[in-house]
Amino acid sequence: MQVMIKREAQSFFSALQFLTRLPTPKWTGWEEGRLDRAAPYFTLAGVIIGALCGLAYITLIPLTTPTISALFALGLGVLLTGGLHEDGLADFADGAGGGRDRTHALEIMKDSRMGSYGVLALIFCITLKLLTLSALAPMTALVALIAAHGLSRASLFLTVKWLGYARPENEGKIAPISRVATPGAWVRLALMSFIAIAPLIGLASAQGQIGTVITALALAVITTLWIVLHMRRALGGWTGDALGAQQQVFEAAFLLGVSGWIYI
Repeated sequence: MQVMIKREAQSFFSALQFLTRLPTPKWTGWEEGRLDRAAPYFTLAGVIIGALCGLAYITLIPLTTPTISALFALGLGVLLTGGLHEDGLADFADGAGGGRDRTHALEIMKDSRMGSYGVLALIFCITLKLLTLSALAPMTALVALIAAHGLSRASLFLTVKWLGYARPENEGKIAPISRVATPGAWVRLALMSFIAIAPLIGLASAQGQIGTVITALALAVITTLWIVLHMRRALGGWTGDALGAQQQVFEAAFLLGVSGWIYI
């Protein structure tokens, strides 16, 4: 039992180590295949990021305007992750938007310089998140950020298990995660996803706004499917940058749905 608990803890801390800049215990270590086992815990790492950003928002609301509070909450998210996903969004937009073919798109994405597609994608995505988040009541914003960050990272697991890795293994920044998921991995993913969405469902039910949650999920799923299909067409599979773009798109679409600006 102790060995199993330690193994799961190592997987969780590996996910936290990979996706954030938060400190992790030294005993976590690293070994071959750890990232594959850590993937279901990406969701829980997202829950933690979302909770910290949400707490920043509700703390600042009494002191300043909703827009400024939202801006600082989003900025904290960037600091916690080192801009990992935002960088991926910019690179994917440049590659998918400016690439003549799959090879050219992948080559563009390796370039550290940012092009016009990347700049525009970042501006649009961050502005959309800023406006939608600032429109939410403090407690709604907290639970919406937890759900958005958690579920957006759960979606990455599904993409990895569906699509193949776009680059040759020795060219990627990370070793490709196996496309084969154990039954235990799916159970962990389902549990972590429930932890992410349950507070928002509870709040929405109490306020009679459960339709808003359904709208947010539907909008996020539709936009995620669009970017995944675009990923497959433009790149032939996933890359770390493409997954970062997927996370950002899911998060923005989900917050837009929760804000109630779109009704299905």
